[in-house]
Amino acid sequence: MVWSVFSVSLVHDDWSTLTSGFSGIDVHVISSTPVPGRDRIIAMVRVSSSNAKSLKEFLNNVRLFHNIRNLEIIDSYSFKGRSIALVNLFTNFKGSITELVVLSDSYKYDERMYDGMEHWLILTSMRPSDLLDELKERADVKSFKWFNTNDAASRVRKVALTSREVEVLEKAYELGYFNWPKDISLSELAKVLGVSKATLTQELRSIVRKLALREVTRIREHNALARLFE
Repeated sequence: MVWSVFSVSLVHDDWSTLTSGFSGIDVHVISSTPVPGRDRIIAMVRVSSSNAKSLKEFLNNVRLFHNIRNLEIIDSYSFKGRSIALVNLFTNFKGSITELVVLSDSYKYDERMYDGMEHWLILTSMRPSDLLDELKERADVKSFKWFNTNDAASRVRKVALTSREVEVLEKAYELGYFNWPKDISLSELAKVLGVSKATLTQELRSIVRKLALREVTRIREHNALARLFE
């Protein structure tokens, strides 16, 4: 099965469109869960604004929006000059993007709303073109990107440590070879592991190379995910 991370920005007939009328409003959907047996989604969202009055006005508009069934402010506070509210919302499930994600056996990584648009990051086993077609039936898609996560997984497998390398790494760490100053010398560690100094040198070089490559790969994949929102 091939999995893809799919990033899409869209305009949907949803309360998210209200963010276009409020400068500086940013919404992060922390969770959204369908309510079994009912055409409802319960969502917890974090709404922030540079202006407390604007935040209050925005939430009042959301409360009156046609697909909002209930809005409850759980908490409100200020952080780094921004006014923030944590809110529980009950919205319609049918016709929503959440419904499409759930029914297509996909998974939401992240959902944000600002400037009148919804910005989704979705993990899916669907062909990206098929998912895109489905999304276009429900919303006005403004932009999209995706990449194959199996490619990243393959690269990670190539830098996996062998059982022997794990043994060497654990023993070297346990005996303080990586401390400064060293608690055990290379020659002493080689004797403990039952190998020559030259063999241990090669094993340690292989371990360090793999760990360095793994970290570089992790950083690159993290940056690739971040660029999906640019």
